Amino acid sequence: MNNKMFLFLGFLMVVAVVSVSGCTSNTNQSNSTSNLGPNAVAIQNFAFNPATLTVKAGTTVKWVNQDSATHQVVSDTGLFNSGDLSNGQSFSFTFNQTGTYPYHCMIHPSMTGSIMVQ
Repeated sequence: MNNKMFLFLGFLMVVAVVSVSGCTSNTNQSNSTSNLGPNAVAIQNFAFNPATLTVKAGTTVKWVNQDSATHQVVSDTGLFNSGDLSNGQSFSFTFNQTGTYPYHCMIHPSMTGSIMVQ
């Protein structure tokens, strides 16, 4: 086999490896809410994820701070207040009554979310 053919085959193998590597998906994302449980809200990238969570009455919702910054989960009506949550800390609250419960981060007011209780 001559050098040109060898280089061409090497080039094709590199293209094939690069093409296949882009076809995989990463289902083990550490900052997704799936690893927190079904009734959890991740605090990440200065946002609540999901921004709106729908649950049944009697459900306990857990917020987990996955940001490096400190955050506070505070009900707009004063129903709950997490206090300061550093990275890795969490806060839970049980919603016993139906309704919509808007909340925000006291430290970063542009961060907002809501819990819809059915």
